[in-house]
Parts: sequence; C-alpha cells; structure tokens
Amino acid sequence: MGAHSAAFERNGDGAWLYGEWVNEPAQNRSEKTFFRFLDAAEQLLDDGHWHEVSVQSIVKEADASVGSFYNRFQDKEALLHCLDGRLGQECELTVDSLLHELELCRGLLPNAAQIMVSLLMRLCTERGGVIRALDIAAKTSPAGIYTGFNQRLEEALGRYAEHLKKHDDVLAKYDVNCIVGAFLETFAIAREAILYRKYASSGETLHVNLMRHFHVSLMSWN
Repeated sequence: MGAHSAAFERNGDGAWLYGEWVNEPAQNRSEKTFFRFLDAAEQLLDDGHWHEVSVQSIVKEADASVGSFYNRFQDKEALLHCLDGRLGQECELTVDSLLHELELCRGLLPNAAQIMVSLLMRLCTERGGVIRALDIAAKTSPAGIYTGFNQRLEEALGRYAEHLKKHDDVLAKYDVNCIVGAFLETFAIAREAILYRKYASSGETLHVNLMRHFHVSLMSWN
C-alpha cells in the first residue's frame, strides 16, 4: 500500500483528485505539479507532524512557487483532503489486487487473514505520516470531513471479508461485518503500536500479537 505512482492516480475512481477541494487543472503539466505538491507533503509528514508542515515547506519540497500552490489549493487543509482520498484509493486498489491473487492462487487462502494483517502493518509503516495527520485532523475538525481513507478501507475490507467467508473454513461461521470489525480493530492496534509507539513489540512479534487480537476480536464481535 505504499506506492505513490501515477498508476494509483489514474486507476479506478479519480473523483478524489479534485472534487470540491481543488479545481481540475487544464493542462497535464499543471496536473503533474498538483501531484508534486501531494508527494512533497507526504515526504514532509514522514519526518514531522501536520501542524509543523507549512505551505512554504511544501512549496520548497515540491520545487514550486507559493502562487502555484494557491492556484490549486485553497489552503493546506484542502491538500490534506486530497491525501485522504488518494490513500483511500490506494488501499482499495491494493486490497482488490490481493483478492485477484487469492482467486489465482487458492493455496494462499489459509493465510489470507495473516496477509491482510501484514498489509495493515505495512500501511502504518509506509504511510504513517499521512495517517497520523488524518487522525489529528479528524479529532480537531467537524465529524465526517476526513472520511476518504477510512471509508474506502472499510469498503475494501468488506469485499475481502466476503471472499474469506466463502472460502475459509475457519471464518465461514462469522458474519462479514464481524470479520471487517475484527480487521479494523486490529488495524487500530497496529496504528497505536507503529505510529504512536504505545506497545513495545514490533516486527514478527507484533504480527503474532495482532493475529491473536484479530481472533479474540472475532469472538467478541460474533
């Protein structure tokens, strides 16, 4: 879930690109600058918090001008909305690609839950800066404003859970919403451990602990 490529930007639903937050550029060159701003902001968020990232620092990282930034974004928050949508789309495409792999290689099915937990861990590791920024924004903004990433991840997990329920003997007895809820709770624990360092375990130990939590969560949701 860590690629920042044009493949994600031009596959699937691209409505997040502009929508109500920014105006659609008229030229390809202008669009490339738009993505440079997004990538620059993500790069800065890898090393700092959202409140520490200024428009000036984003402009400098993108090798652009302040004027070109404001030609595209009303403010820094508008850019964060675009990051929210882009991350949601990436998650959706990654999960759907994994579903395709499971269809092609049924031998992966017994490990499908473990693979998803590994993907959720990788998401926290590789895109932690953006997720942390969205966490803070969601807590300090009116409810429901920053929902692109969380909503699309949940929808993708729903499709994944439906597949597991049909093909995994262990998970077949659980409701789809129960499986999705267990994955989301496991993701929340991974986020606390990786982004906020609230748990000492990491790597394989963290994965083992997350799988244990996943199965406990399944029983609590059932």
